Amino acid sequence: MNKYLIEFIGTFFLVSIIGLSGDPLAVGLGLAVLVYMGSHISGAHYNPVVSIAMFLNKKINSKELGFYTLSQCIASIFATIFINETGNSNFSIISQTSSIQQFFVAEIIFTFLLVFVILNVTTKSNQYYGLAIGLTLTAGAFSVGDISGAVFNPAVSFGPSFLNLINPDVLNNNIGSEEFFVYYLISSVIGSIIATFTFKQLNNTCILTRNKLKN
Repeated sequence: MNKYLIEFIGTFFLVSIIGLSGDPLAVGLGLAVLVYMGSHISGAHYNPVVSIAMFLNKKINSKELGFYTLSQCIASIFATIFINETGNSNFSIISQTSSIQQFFVAEIIFTFLLVFVILNVTTKSNQYYGLAIGLTLTAGAFSVGDISGAVFNPAVSFGPSFLNLINPDVLNNNIGSEEFFVYYLISSVIGSIIATFTFKQLNNTCILTRNKLKN
């Protein structure tokens, strides 16, 4: 239960920082701090597609994947309500480009990078992995924020999309967020799966090379 609580807390604050600041540097540093906070308890996913990557790498089972994702999505809803109550009633996660091709390319490529970095740094024991993950998110936000919104995390868009779906009056100017949630979900899952496949292939190659050298 503790790991799901940490996933809720971490995702809540990650979405809150995104909604209240809109600053890539603040978001990246916030994620880094949250990773250090929860990595020893839950692995500090705060992102369904990171949980999917961990599931595909057999770090968590299917039941844990379900509860991780549920915790993250519920946290996003509460964070969106919190953001709205603190004055940002215009919080929405919507692409800034009219080109769906540009949107998918941006989200897939940088979700790939984020998940690929996470898979690599979390397999090694070091004190810098949180900073590496946070800086990757910051770099992605600065690079494609004006194109796709730089989400790389379907949980972030789930909260405003869900609230807008059940009650459009809760948030203002959030038209189309439900549609974009589907796009964010598809693109980030694709990026995560590609990152996981690449990680496995590279690590299998390294293992084979080491075995050949030993022999």
